[in-house]
Amino acid sequence: MSDRIYVRRYVDPLRPPSMGVFRSGFGRNSGNLIFAASAQRTLTVDGVDVETNNLNTLMRSVDRLNDEGRHVVIPLANAFRPDYLPQLTALTQAIERLTVPVTILGVGGQFALDGTVETTDEVDEAARRFMRAILARGPALGVRGERTAGYLNSLGFSEVDVIGCPSMFLRGGDLSIRDTVPTFGKQTKVSLNLTPSVPIPAGWVNDVFKRHPRTEYVAQDRRDLDAMLGGPAVKAASPEYPSSVLHRAIRDNHTVFHCHAPTWIDSMADRDFTVGHRIHGNITSLLAGTPAHVIVHDSRTRELCEYFEIPHTHVSAQTREHTPQRLFESSDYKPLIANHPERLARFAGFLERHGLRHVLDLPAGEAPFDRAVAQVEVRPGLVIRPRSSEPEILDLRAWNTARAAHRDIARATARIEELETRLAAAESPRGGLLSRLRRTR
Repeated sequence: MSDRIYVRRYVDPLRPPSMGVFRSGFGRNSGNLIFAASAQRTLTVDGVDVETNNLNTLMRSVDRLNDEGRHVVIPLANAFRPDYLPQLTALTQAIERLTVPVTILGVGGQFALDGTVETTDEVDEAARRFMRAILARGPALGVRGERTAGYLNSLGFSEVDVIGCPSMFLRGGDLSIRDTVPTFGKQTKVSLNLTPSVPIPAGWVNDVFKRHPRTEYVAQDRRDLDAMLGGPAVKAASPEYPSSVLHRAIRDNHTVFHCHAPTWIDSMADRDFTVGHRIHGNITSLLAGTPAHVIVHDSRTRELCEYFEIPHTHVSAQTREHTPQRLFESSDYKPLIANHPERLARFAGFLERHGLRHVLDLPAGEAPFDRAVAQVEVRPGLVIRPRSSEPEILDLRAWNTARAAHRDIARATARIEELETRLAAAESPRGGLLSRLRRTR
């Protein structure tokens, strides 16, 4: 069993950083905080030397990790996709230089909702090279679901174990959904999460806020954070999306952005029901015991919902009539809960097969990570709202406002230059519109 390991994470939940560091350290989606924190919790074992840091540090530290004999553990998300190709290539190159064991947790592909593989020859070749590098340093690859496993099988690799996403095991075997059925009305505290590229039925978001005025929108994208603090609007597929300070969710201070995984999960215990596109936005709710329903929009979200038996609806079937109450009434949480021990055992077996110790058998609150989290001071800035008044947030708001103004000025300047060019052409004595009009008088 490895007694020195390196675990990839984003920002450290045990040492919450300043806002400037956080903005550059959580990736593009704050959902990354959840699966990374779960991997850190799972592998933080008394007596094991655990180093946690990001992929950039890992790639700069290959020689040191080899010298120290650290087992490298890397939780990943949807890595097999065209726009992640540069990062996947760089990571593979670093792994090829490692002489220590390497374990991958929960990697996935980015395919269509119906499972259609939408990769390219370049992605396929990068995936093959990645697999060869991993299998030279470990017995198998841990993937999110059956679709990703099928994709890698089609490339010629059978050493693939479906283990889901580490995030669902953040509380070990303690997973339960509140027995109390929400009474859907004006006092119901709905939590909403959305993805800008996903279509939303016309009027659906507005209806949710009208039916349930205490609804809270949990933003997760870095662009969302900027927009809710006065920055440029998010380009979205639907006008329903809370893309700027003009949207009621942001304008009326019903938006929140979480910068700390444990605080985020704790806050979800106060909500009655969660619905939306974001898989980890919904998983945080389930970890807190609050029922959630996912609107799945691609294979990445669908395969996790299917593997963990999380209640879900395909975005292609969603209509304005799919109210939170209707979605809750169509949700069955019994398979999710009943089969959690089997999935937990499969994940534990995968880790043990790779020579990794874990705390998956410890109840929530009793693992070393849990004890350390309990000592973390919950400082201002871990939870951000549009009207936040903390100095760091005010600085970020000022920066975003200035950036938005600079962008507007740049657009206006470009428009003026375009009009001046057209006017000059119109006034040209060699055939401009204005000169031709004058000749007709």
